[in-house]
Amino acid sequence: MKLVDKIKSGIISYIRYSNWLLIFSCAAATIYGIVLLYSVVKTGNYPDRDYKIQVAAFLIGMSAALVISKIDYETICRLWPFLSGISLFLVLLTFTPLGLEVADDKAWLSIPVVGTFQPSELLKITFIISFATHISKVHDSINQLRTLIPLCIHGALPVLLILKQGDDGTALVFLFIFASMLFIGGLKPLYFLLGATAGASAVPFVWRMMDEAKKARFLCLIFVEKYANSVGWQQNLAITAIGSGRLWGLGYMKGGNQYLYARNNDFIFTVAGEEFGFIGGLALFAILLLVLLAILRGFLAARDLKGMLLCGGVMSMIGFQSIINLGMNLRVLPVVGITLPFFSRGGSSLVTLYLGIGVALSVYYSSKTHSHDAIFSKKY
Repeated sequence: MKLVDKIKSGIISYIRYSNWLLIFSCAAATIYGIVLLYSVVKTGNYPDRDYKIQVAAFLIGMSAALVISKIDYETICRLWPFLSGISLFLVLLTFTPLGLEVADDKAWLSIPVVGTFQPSELLKITFIISFATHISKVHDSINQLRTLIPLCIHGALPVLLILKQGDDGTALVFLFIFASMLFIGGLKPLYFLLGATAGASAVPFVWRMMDEAKKARFLCLIFVEKYANSVGWQQNLAITAIGSGRLWGLGYMKGGNQYLYARNNDFIFTVAGEEFGFIGGLALFAILLLVLLAILRGFLAARDLKGMLLCGGVMSMIGFQSIINLGMNLRVLPVVGITLPFFSRGGSSLVTLYLGIGVALSVYYSSKTHSHDAIFSKKY
């Protein structure tokens, strides 16, 4: 009877203290993405397995997130060497003959059963965990150079590895995560000002080092007509598709510009704008904003700095990645091959995204219950 009472108490506690706003907003985002992906498959030359894999990934990812939410985040952080080791090993494998080149980026692996997998997606989550652990241990002296230099080396490692793969967009997301977590950790604004100044000073040198194709991605945002039939073609098609939807859209499964590449991936927002119009696009924005606000809820409820850093890292990852992707679709930012979280096609990336959501859920649940009934937790 005691076991039955314990199970009952655990279920009641889980229902009462879980961040249901985050769970339901993530589910809403993913389901909306699957609806868009199904339309892409049925109106374009994309395989049926795209949306089927997405449905399976949603079920697996959400289940994993719910399980992780019951594991105290202190336990998760203590596993950072093991978790980081796995993700770094997988990233390093992309530099071997096992690595696959997709869209000029050698950032993929082909894994039996799983299929193609981008290890940098998992590295984002493990970096957040390891960096949160690092900052929480040294935050009292974070503004001293002897502390800040090792933190910068920690942050530079994944950025340099991903740049070496050729995936500039993902490297940029890592940089944003790094900066956001340092800010949450208490780094003085002066350091950010110095970093921004150094970055701005380096722009001319970086520009000279860039190849002509990458330069053209920036130039086509300014000289629209000049690049309309070359590098700017994709973004012009995206803007046209979004604009054709007007207020209410052309109707579900009534869009489908066959010349627009990656409608199932980087440019899936155009499907929302084309088929559901301004209202559909606004709904997509609202759901992503709700996800970020739900994570912010966990951030504010966190019992310590480590919990805040974990939530802040996940929030910055989703937020900045969304901004970059939507900016690409709306022709205000260059195309850098960044997917839209929860919406873009990619089974393995969706599962790993939910691993990050699970960590954010763990912070909320463990903080609310003081981790007394969290799995494998310390007793506080």
